[in-house]
Amino acid sequence: MNGLLARALSDAGRTLLAIVLGWLARLAPTRSGVVIVYHRVGGTVAGDEDLEILPAVTSAVFERQLRHVRRRYRVVPAADILHAARTRRRGRRFPVAITFDDDLREHVDGALPALRRVGVKATFFLTGATLDEPRPFWWEDLQGAIDGGLVTPERLPHVDATAALERSPGAILDLAGDIVRLGPEQRRAVAVALRDAVGPASDENGLRARDVRALTEAGCTVGFHTLRHDVLPALPEEQLGWALEEGRETLEAAAGMRIDLIAYPHGKADDRVAAAARRAGFAFGFTTARGAVSGDTDALRIPRTVADLSASSLALRLSRLVARTSG
Repeated sequence: MNGLLARALSDAGRTLLAIVLGWLARLAPTRSGVVIVYHRVGGTVAGDEDLEILPAVTSAVFERQLRHVRRRYRVVPAADILHAARTRRRGRRFPVAITFDDDLREHVDGALPALRRVGVKATFFLTGATLDEPRPFWWEDLQGAIDGGLVTPERLPHVDATAALERSPGAILDLAGDIVRLGPEQRRAVAVALRDAVGPASDENGLRARDVRALTEAGCTVGFHTLRHDVLPALPEEQLGWALEEGRETLEAAAGMRIDLIAYPHGKADDRVAAAARRAGFAFGFTTARGAVSGDTDALRIPRTVADLSASSLALRLSRLVARTSG
């Protein structure tokens, strides 16, 4: 489907096209599936992808997305997506797994009630960094600092924040990318400067142990997202091994379950990281490389597609993914 045509379609047109493509794809014997990933969910105002690092999906859009997925696909746990894809038969619905990254309050306050209303479950990949106290991620502080004009370029070490502070479209995303590419110590220096700029963290920030247990008691699964959220391919061997273990047992205790699923921080993993995750006892690893899951997908490098779209756009994206693998 031509991308320009897809963008020109109305919401109703995109949804109808998604349904048609999905039905046609189901006629093929293709063995595939899709994993979708959310970050911020909730509220009544959609995020701005030009000015926000992680634009939010509104509560209403999120629930419409869930209802479409439940109606048109077979929702499975993230741990089952490979088996479901490999055993899918002609005419059957394609499997879809729903996942969330980061320890965000809105996941319990907003996403979990919506999941319950629709009757589906999800996997939440958590760091466990906020089990005992609030501890915002550096990109949350960066967003707050830029939005509130609370920081000047000279107060941020190792990066140039000038364009972002001028609110140039896309500049905050470029700045966030620059910070991601820093070494761990440099990135922590930036994080300290941002925390100093925005002030004390809200008591509502993050998920406490009771919140993690609420997720599992609702039948959802908890996976690991690493305690410090460092870019794993950039870490030397010893630090990589430690990053895959630090905080994992504590999170398992809070969740009341063994954790053998990992979503790599920033979605980044190479062969070395996947091998290290396998040695650490993880059975499945998830990236943010967009694409469908197929029969030959590496269990430690499962792709996911980001869902910060309108309901009709996500519907079309999913149908195009499965239709493409059916061609």
